[in-house]
Amino acid sequence: DDLQEKDCGKFTLFGDSVWCTSIMSGKGTMGLSYGIEERDLWSEKMSQIWKMRTRLYDCFIPPKRSPPIAGTAPNGTEDCDHWPGHCYGAPY
Repeated sequence: DDLQEKDCGKFTLFGDSVWCTSIMSGKGTMGLSYGIEERDLWSEKMSQIWKMRTRLYDCFIPPKRSPPIAGTAPNGTEDCDHWPGHCYGAPY
């Protein structure tokens, strides 16, 4: 069966990603992102829209070049609407 928008409450679109809104804010939901390089817009969006915790992984990027990998991007501590760069609305 094809997934219909009515099954999801609504669809949320971001770039080439589509999410079923009704399941994205479930208790214990966590996003995993691999190979994030310097910035990972997908995990930032997950944390901002649904306050979803994410785990970020990258085996090759030097931490000084990636604020999330270095742990210097706001980590659920700032209002991302007023932050000019990397920002996570939930801990990563």
